[in-house]
Amino acid sequence: MKKLLIIFITFFVLIATSTYAQDDTTVFIILEEVKELIPDILSLSVGVNVNTSKEVDAVNILGAVDKSLKNLGFEYRGGKYYVTKNCWWEENKQKCSGYKGSIHYLFELKEPSQQNKIFQELANFKEKYGEKMDFIVSTPEWTVSKKNLRNAEDALKIEIIGNAQNFAKKVSEKMGKTCSLTSIDYDIRRPSWWWKEEEVSYMMKTTKSMVEAPEPKKEEKTVSVKASVKMICR
Repeated sequence: MKKLLIIFITFFVLIATSTYAQDDTTVFIILEEVKELIPDILSLSVGVNVNTSKEVDAVNILGAVDKSLKNLGFEYRGGKYYVTKNCWWEENKQKCSGYKGSIHYLFELKEPSQQNKIFQELANFKEKYGEKMDFIVSTPEWTVSKKNLRNAEDALKIEIIGNAQNFAKKVSEKMGKTCSLTSIDYDIRRPSWWWKEEEVSYMMKTTKSMVEAPEPKKEEKTVSVKASVKMICR
């Protein structure tokens, strides 16, 4: 785990003019802590599309795919689906033929090899249903789990508090006063995740061959916590 510590300190002094606080000095500082995190979750977005002549066939195919993917036991979000008439406009007239449907998942995998099991299941269905079904996979992206991200953010907040207290001691010695922290406002900047959709159905030619998908590289993600700190020196 690589850790970078960057502290930006900017402060200015305001002399209070209140009758009750003529000797008080207000000090503002801005502190920032930055940490590099190793991703531990491989996010994989999968969408399955179907086109059938009967509505019930579309529902059944999506249901079979859903059951098969869930049986793999991987963590995922989504699973929402729809089935509707396959309609389009042609020469200012609406035409319909059969039904279309779709279901979408966002898998959160611990090992890159797990994506191969997902693709193999989809390849099996593609072999079975042919032109009635296809699927789209968004570019896999290594991300940081919510648990690890929160732990890192909490650790950075605590470091900022410690740095603010140390700074208050130095200001106290410099000014010959006692400085106390009165407020800390945090601004957290988390890594941004993005996915680019691409067709991968061409990879799934037959169920007889095993699917071996590329393994994305783990790249460190940056989380930063910036804080505006206010202290009163008396």
